[in-house]
Amino acid sequence: MRNNISRSFKRSVTAAAVAMSLGVAMPAMANEGNIAGKSITTEGQALSGVSVTIKNLTTGLTRTVLSDAQGNYRFPLLPAGEYSLEAKKDGFTVLKQDSLRVGAIGSTNVNLALESGDIERITVTGAMISAIDVSSSESQLVVDVADLEKIPVPRDITSVAMLAPGTVEGDSDFGNLASFGGSSVGENVYYVNGINTTNFRNGLGGSELPFEMYKTFEVKTGGYSAEFGRSTGGVVNIVTKSGSNEFKWGASAYFEPASLREESPDVKRTDPDNIEEAGSEYYVVNNRDNVGETNYNLWASGALIEDKLFFFGILNQQQRDSDYASSSAIFDREANDTLYALKLDWYITDDHILEFTGWDNSSDLDSTKNLYNPDTNTTGEHYGDYTLERGGKTWGLKYTGIITDDLTISAQYSINKASYSNLNAGSNPVGDKPVVYERFSGREFGGFGLFTPSVQNDERKAFRFDVDWYVHDDHTLRFGIDSEDLSATENTQRAGGVAWRYEDCDSDLLAQGQLDCDSVRKEIYRNQGDFETKSSAFYIEDKWQVTENLVARIGLRNETFENYNKAGDKFVDVSDQWAPRLGLSWDVKGDGESKVFANYGRYFLPVATNTNVRLAGDETYTRQYFDVESINADFTPNLVPGSGGSVSVYGDGTLKNTAETVNADLDPMYQDEYIIGYQQVIDDSWSFGVKATYRDLGSSLEDIAIDAGFDAMLDGGCTMCASGFHYYVLTNPGEDVTITTDPDGDDGPLEYKEYTISADQLGYPKAERSYASVDVTVDRQWDDQWMMSFTYTWAHSWGNNEGFVRSDNDQDDSGLTTNFDQPGLTDGANGNLPNDRRHQVKWNAAYNVMENFNIGANFRWTQGRPLNSFGYHPTDVFASLYDAASFVKDGQLVKRGSEGRTPNTWNLDLSATYDWYYDDSKITFRADVFNVFNNDKATQFNEENERFSHYDGHPTSPFGVIARGEHNPTYGLPTSFQTPRYVRFSVSAEF
Repeated sequence: MRNNISRSFKRSVTAAAVAMSLGVAMPAMANEGNIAGKSITTEGQALSGVSVTIKNLTTGLTRTVLSDAQGNYRFPLLPAGEYSLEAKKDGFTVLKQDSLRVGAIGSTNVNLALESGDIERITVTGAMISAIDVSSSESQLVVDVADLEKIPVPRDITSVAMLAPGTVEGDSDFGNLASFGGSSVGENVYYVNGINTTNFRNGLGGSELPFEMYKTFEVKTGGYSAEFGRSTGGVVNIVTKSGSNEFKWGASAYFEPASLREESPDVKRTDPDNIEEAGSEYYVVNNRDNVGETNYNLWASGALIEDKLFFFGILNQQQRDSDYASSSAIFDREANDTLYALKLDWYITDDHILEFTGWDNSSDLDSTKNLYNPDTNTTGEHYGDYTLERGGKTWGLKYTGIITDDLTISAQYSINKASYSNLNAGSNPVGDKPVVYERFSGREFGGFGLFTPSVQNDERKAFRFDVDWYVHDDHTLRFGIDSEDLSATENTQRAGGVAWRYEDCDSDLLAQGQLDCDSVRKEIYRNQGDFETKSSAFYIEDKWQVTENLVARIGLRNETFENYNKAGDKFVDVSDQWAPRLGLSWDVKGDGESKVFANYGRYFLPVATNTNVRLAGDETYTRQYFDVESINADFTPNLVPGSGGSVSVYGDGTLKNTAETVNADLDPMYQDEYIIGYQQVIDDSWSFGVKATYRDLGSSLEDIAIDAGFDAMLDGGCTMCASGFHYYVLTNPGEDVTITTDPDGDDGPLEYKEYTISADQLGYPKAERSYASVDVTVDRQWDDQWMMSFTYTWAHSWGNNEGFVRSDNDQDDSGLTTNFDQPGLTDGANGNLPNDRRHQVKWNAAYNVMENFNIGANFRWTQGRPLNSFGYHPTDVFASLYDAASFVKDGQLVKRGSEGRTPNTWNLDLSATYDWYYDDSKITFRADVFNVFNNDKATQFNEENERFSHYDGHPTSPFGVIARGEHNPTYGLPTSFQTPRYVRFSVSAEF
């Protein structure tokens, strides 16, 4: 009988250990695991009053609980680490597990069976088995840094997220970001120890920290519970390392030599007239790329007070070069940044813990810009210097406490600061020298750095409070609140306050760096101010053990979003946005080795703070054409008197009333998601899964021009709509718009009052985005010899709106893209969306060649994304004046995504690692080669089929003209390629 008990205990405990290491379930925003015993039995009967003790082997934290009348027990909010577990009661066997791993993210059951009459202590050890969490209906990947070290993965968050099924690479012009489940790359959220680090201006990414600081990554691709919100894409939740009683320290160095990095192909123009016009044969220059990095880390962890106060600290020094060239300029860019971070854990008692997390990841990329001629490979005059500021200081304080055996709480407050400033050199951050350039060649004059420098400083203050209440054997309630107060400072304008774009220039003189031109466009852009956004939510969720084999998770989240204009007036106020979440998980055979799961959820996305800055400020944006009389020594023009044409006004510098710029019946952006799946343990090592997902965009927010519809409603009475571009309103496309305004600007009989323009009069379709996918996964767990993970994904993303940002024209203007700016721009817009990657294969593996020597591989094959053709709208006046922004090819309307696809791509990365042990020290030598075969397929192309040709008269246009296009000679040329082969060497030591 003793052997049977040992086998039973071994199976349950080792299953728990593996499951927790995989992190198959998680308490929100936490770095704690949970252990729960569904039952303690003897001879099949529940056993109450059993004393169960768990002890952290490195920090000394010890907790003891008694099983209840049904034999249940639980240990909530356990800090990650190695534990021992002991169960005892007078007159029964004593069971003890000496090494039980609790992951930074995880929750599972450990069931015990005790035999009466035998009080001999039995110590058992675990064996490796594969496990699935039959109580979870979420779609997620949880991986420890220790697991990542077995395979070649670049040291950034997106590369980890790309290991998960259903994630694809976003377009590189947005940076290194991932799309989750068909959503745009601006719809994800990023947490570090529960601190939200997401860029709240446009949603593009979060804080990047050294990998030595990370412990566990959780990548949620769908079905996440009610405690998570503000995302219609995915969630990346990261837990960092903590200290223990044992003092440890280490150092590491990573080298990515520029000399061992290959170059992407150059792209050359093929049209002789275009070569002459542009002044260069080169369209894309990659042969001057110089990209390399050196990264040093020094870290230490231990106890400041044994068993009470622990620390983990890290110092990181990063040096990087990212030089590149265009067809007209060359950029020398260098950064030398120091990062520091600290994690403190204070065990006030074994039941009450206080945590501090803080870092400063401020970064400056210093850049120098010079004239460059790629045809002769010569560098010319100095244009200017500038700095790109990123990162900032972040800290958070968190309390977790066990109040009673049935009640636990956690509370967290954090401040996250980030800069996205792009500053020209000099005392004036936006620069003293104006922008001067020639239209077609791009040749610059006058010595400025950036065209549009900006000061952008953001701060997020966040608070959340969560409660877990074990109401009954079969019900666990989790509920809480969270709020965020976001503030953004903006000062963006053209360098020197104005941009002069010359046209009709003498090409021979232009090639010699001189200007002799007949016309010039004067452009003024300026936007300044402080803006505030607030988001808050409360939620409740019941994890209900419906039957012994069926678990239901029933949740409800309520969201509130508030956005304020420059004057501090609220212009977006949406509340009581109810987001139901329902998950079911069925343990098919009751043995924990197979499950069927299903999930439904509604997810809301807040209004981006970019909307405050662009729509709710006093933005000035004008363009005007002049004839040139002469050109001064500083390259600014002397204008022919009286030659200025009409001023095109895109922003008149006035701060409009909030009721004039936002639909009074506004709904936030939201998405519904449906998931059904099956998982099966094949044997002790292998597991299999299949999952189907469907997502449907219920509502989207965009700014639309209402001029034509408003004027039609008033039968030509909207004086302020005369330009066709005067009146933009934030709304849900395809819905009626209600605003309060004065349509004739007090020049006529109309009054300042509420007006409702119907959807039919406005002429916009509803925003649509749908996504369907099937994921098939096969996994083999690491057994000290080898491991493997395989995923095949079929997916389809279609509609007329990619989402927060727009990849096909590289527009990161979240919530204010050109998608719905004019009705004509939506003609042909329904089709395959940019993140439609129909087929994708992911495979990674690791193998222990010999003692202490491992090799790893990471492979990904992806079908290309749809291509478009953009041109000048042939019949819609206002759409045509947006330049080549309509779905047009050779003067005819075409369908979105109808111009084929980018090439299919595949990539293989390899790694080799050797560990050398000396006494209690470990030194690791490693080499990684990314894109081993240096594949260089194009990933983006110029999709503008037309460029400006002339204006035609148009009888229905207030301007009297419609813009016409001619064939663009660079249409169809590649603009971006796969990341070329590069090598990373590293050495790390732990003492």
